[in-house]
Amino acid sequence: MFKHILVAIDGSTYSNEALPSALEVARKFDSEILVLHVNEHDRGRAVVFSTETPAAATAMVADAVKKVRDAGIAAEGRLCDVAAGHVAKAILETVEAYGTDLIVMGSRGLSDIQALMLGSASHKIMEKAGVPVLVVWSPPHEAALATNGAGTTFKA
Repeated sequence: MFKHILVAIDGSTYSNEALPSALEVARKFDSEILVLHVNEHDRGRAVVFSTETPAAATAMVADAVKKVRDAGIAAEGRLCDVAAGHVAKAILETVEAYGTDLIVMGSRGLSDIQALMLGSASHKIMEKAGVPVLVVWSPPHEAALATNGAGTTFKA
């Protein structure tokens, strides 16, 4: 069913949650995994600004590919460099080129309104992908809320 899985990573806590889920699906369906990192850059008047160094991006992908291979699953990694705001487009183009059956990615858990205002890549991909998308959402631990039983809510 899912022979080619694309895992989109960006180094955030949220995207790091996607890899274990992709590994679980890959084990069940004897799949191959493509780890993709899309590095955004922005243009100033005279220079292009990137959010990270090429070495850091390469290391991030290499580390994820190693984790997948160490789990006994075939994997390869790819890097894309795109202008700011074009992450979803780059992911969808890679999905098409790779023959992806499933996209796995993390999410910050934005509401539809927040995603519209902030431009969530996961929302754009869910809308336009022609394949299933597994969005792994994990609330940040430092913002977790708990109740003390008396109706008072506090940070856990």
